[in-house]
Formats: sequence, C-alpha cells, structure tokens
Amino acid sequence: MSHFDEKAKNWDEKPHHVEVGAAIARAVGAKLNTALRPRLMDYGCGTGLCSLPLAGRCTTVLGVDSSVEMLAQLEAKARAAGLAHVTTRRHDLTAEPLAGMEFDAILCAMTLHHVRNVATLVSRFYSLLSPGGLLAVADLDQEDGSFHQDARGVEHHGFQRDWIREQLAAAGFMQVNFETAHEMEKPDAPGVPRRYPVFLATARKSRHRLPCRPDADHPARSPI
Repeated sequence: MSHFDEKAKNWDEKPHHVEVGAAIARAVGAKLNTALRPRLMDYGCGTGLCSLPLAGRCTTVLGVDSSVEMLAQLEAKARAAGLAHVTTRRHDLTAEPLAGMEFDAILCAMTLHHVRNVATLVSRFYSLLSPGGLLAVADLDQEDGSFHQDARGVEHHGFQRDWIREQLAAAGFMQVNFETAHEMEKPDAPGVPRRYPVFLATARKSRHRLPCRPDADHPARSPI
C-alpha cells in the first residue's frame, strides 16, 4: 500500500475523490437507522471522505485501512472536527479476521476493486455484523480498464452487479439492493474525459443468529 501512502497527503485535493465520497456518504446515510446511532466500520476508509460525514449520526466509527498515511489524514481530520469517537486501525481483513468486534453497519467504498479475494472479505464482513446489520459496498461498475492511470494494486476493473449480488448471497446476506450512487467524471488513461458509474450495493445480515458460513479459504467455525 506504499503508493497510497504517497498519495495520502494530497488525496482530498482531487475533486473527483471529494465528489464521489460525498455522494456515497449521502446514499449510505439514507440507508442507516441513525435513530439507533449505529456502530460503523469503514473498511478501506482512506482519508474518511465517506465515513466522516456520517460520524455525527453514529455511536462509534472505526476507520480501517492498510495505508498508515491515509489513516493519519483521517485521524487529523477527526481531531480537528472534535470527533473523539472516530478511531482508526491498520488491518487487512483478507489476511486476518478482526476478533472480538461487532458493528451495526459496515461501509466499503471504492475499495473492493483492490481486493483479490472478494469472497473472503465479504464473508468476514458478515461475521463482524450484528444481527440485522447493514453492509454498504460502493464501487465501479465494470469498465474497460481505462479508469486507473496508476493501476498498482488494482485487482478488478469494476464489477458486474449480478456478480456482486452472487458474492453477497453466498456469504449469507439478504435484501440485496443496488442503485447508482454517482457518476464520476474524470480523464481516462489517454486523457479523454469519461463518465464512470459508481454503484451502491446494500444488504442485511439475518436478524436470527445462524451458524457462521465458513470463509472461502478457511475451515468452518463454531456458531456465533
């Protein structure tokens, strides 16, 4: 993640980063039951462009990322805003689960295309959610590879929505819904302006405590 460390200081200066973050935050905010002030995890949080706008409506916000410098930017912004309930953690869920934690909502925005093993990540999201908890995944619709001028760490050129639906259902999620959260306008690799749709997929964990489904590459565990 060193390339994200390099970009962190100037990340928020890119208008399309700010615009897509705000659009995703609005779309996710409309799905949250903020009357209950949920415990939110933002996985692949970056500088907090998606989760910080939601922080005032949550009991706690945990920003999780693999980039130390991205987390440092989020921490500085949270301190400046007086958001003491916003904390961060450097962690890769595809490498190791987060033990002993539970969230009412998990947000994963513009991160999934950097994840090789999507099935493992989605399964671990499911295990971290409270019964009835909300998962919100925002990412690019499948594109031709022109979106990233710097393709380091890119594992997928966006996604077909039906494929994402299959991954969520296989992990045990219910009530899977899609909407277009934003259309990002930016130059493609040759410099030609293009519009790239960003989907928001939302899904719920069952309210009944069922046995955990095994991770895609890990043995079954005891029921939660």
